[in-house]
Amino acid sequence: MAIASRSSTVPVRTEKGHDPGALFLANPEVRSALARELHDRVAQKLATVLMDLEVFKTEQVGQDAVLNRVDLVQGSMREVLGSLRDLLHELRDESVGFSGDLHEGLSTLLGNFERRTGIETSLIVKPGWPARTRPAAALQLYRIAEEALINAGRHSGAKQVRVTLSPVGDNQLCMSIADYGRGFDESSIVAGMGTLGMRERAVLIGARLWIDAFPGYGTTVQVNLPREQLARVGR
Repeated sequence: MAIASRSSTVPVRTEKGHDPGALFLANPEVRSALARELHDRVAQKLATVLMDLEVFKTEQVGQDAVLNRVDLVQGSMREVLGSLRDLLHELRDESVGFSGDLHEGLSTLLGNFERRTGIETSLIVKPGWPARTRPAAALQLYRIAEEALINAGRHSGAKQVRVTLSPVGDNQLCMSIADYGRGFDESSIVAGMGTLGMRERAVLIGARLWIDAFPGYGTTVQVNLPREQLARVGR
């Protein structure tokens, strides 16, 4: 005679007041592995789709209805990606080393870079750059600059690196990181040089990033973004 079986949930026994999920995520190795999986399997793919949509928009000149619809889709995707990035920040604690103030953060970053590499650095903040910035967007710009400096220190052979923060018209802001080293052939740019991560961060804050490199003349990483994405008003 067949005996009907009934599935049951066996409670996880933990010490009083302890959440097993919290204990699981308290393990740094688990947090790091989870962050890596979320980044590689989800965040990176979403960022790639956003970049593909930017290319698609360039092919739809004059198609206002299509462009408006794509903008709406991109906005929704950025919200999802932003929430995912917030989670990744918590898992990996990406805010470590960044106070939330972009000017202060870049000054410290450049000072440490100069002491470590011997490469002279300068930070130029042009009139019109916002005095108060949104911490989340500022963090992405800071990390882009950090990656660009890593590349400059490893590959450029430069004696000088300059970071410039400047307004572009009334509605755009620009951050550029320029080294005056050996440069390279732009066709040799690969994701392994950190470019994919920089582009992902740019897409997340509605920015556009490009790299200008000329053999013998140096390399410039430039990020342009809408002012409202970075500037903070009020309290």
